[in-house]
Amino acid sequence: MALLTFCALLGPFCAQGLTSTNVLPEGISSPSFRFGYIDKVGEKYTEDGTLMNLGDYKSVIFNARELVKFNPEAKKLVDALNSFGASQLGDEFNLGVLRVKTEPVIKYFAPVFARGLTKKWTVGLGIPLITYDNKISIDQQFSNIEFYRQQFSGLSPELDQALNTNLATATHQTLHQKGYKPIEDRHESFVGDIQVASVYKLYENRNQAAIYQAQLSLPTGPKYDADDLAALNIFGRTSINNLFAYSHRFFGKLTAVPFISYLVNIPDKVTARVPKDENDSLPDASAKEDVNRHIGNTVSLGQNTFFELNDAWTFGAGYEYAVKSHDEYTGQKNSRYDLLAVNTNTQAHKVKAEASYSTVNSFFKKKALIPMILTVEISDVISGQNVERQLAQEMNVMVFF
Repeated sequence: MALLTFCALLGPFCAQGLTSTNVLPEGISSPSFRFGYIDKVGEKYTEDGTLMNLGDYKSVIFNARELVKFNPEAKKLVDALNSFGASQLGDEFNLGVLRVKTEPVIKYFAPVFARGLTKKWTVGLGIPLITYDNKISIDQQFSNIEFYRQQFSGLSPELDQALNTNLATATHQTLHQKGYKPIEDRHESFVGDIQVASVYKLYENRNQAAIYQAQLSLPTGPKYDADDLAALNIFGRTSINNLFAYSHRFFGKLTAVPFISYLVNIPDKVTARVPKDENDSLPDASAKEDVNRHIGNTVSLGQNTFFELNDAWTFGAGYEYAVKSHDEYTGQKNSRYDLLAVNTNTQAHKVKAEASYSTVNSFFKKKALIPMILTVEISDVISGQNVERQLAQEMNVMVFF
């Protein structure tokens, strides 16, 4: 019995089982249930390919220069401290590093239903149910403020107020004043973007096959939220993914499956906070406007290999390289829309592995109660640029009738 693996029916969050060229036989239906856990999304490959914790990547060093940049009133403090002696104490003033600690974890459950309409054509529908947990805290580290308190405390009320600044508290206050939602722990559950897929077998003989898969992603997930700095903001999009895969069987048990895909994101409109310049890292609420958004398209190339140990066990391994172009934003005002697209071009190298146990042949031999396949998958983004690392683990249970 030929089987179908819908490799991307869960949208952004999925271990994405290894692509194959199988389809369901005509008239056969296959409900499946995918359970997944994604970790390491709190780590990101930067523009130069360095893997960093997002807390370090987003940290801000509040030395004298940065303080003046974020708060013009701080220049008075720096100038006043510089006036004491010849040591330029103001220039050495440092409130430390403001570090945002995050521990994001994504879990998902996705019922998927597929049916073979003909011997060459299979269609399917997937509904991802996402649970998003994130422990978030803001800490102030590596400050030399205690030295300044000891030296200059009591000279003036204004100076005392500046020297008693708590960056974490001040940050929460600033975010509130700018209209952002509080930075706090998250536990959210929601429906992601529903996926509809069609797989058509273009060619098949004894040792070779080729398929074309079209996948439509519908914007049923949460919409983009410009006021929520901790939101995932990767749902609520419409896209079409086109995939071609070819398989060739070697030595009876080994099958190679190279593939190529092109993901097209459909332009839409969102409300975004448009920075006024390169230093405007937290735009005010007044900077919000409706903009036209076109998420960059993605090209992926990959190679999967399957080894059939026996009628029950199959093992697979794969590699995928993906390149995404810059996002594009336009609007009705003369705003810096280009700043919304900074570092939105990405590259990713992903490796995958899976093990599958099938009772299909045993069922036909009347040695199993039901025909089913149990698959355990793991994938990891091992390098890249401007992309989060995702260590994904998934279990998929498919039954047939």
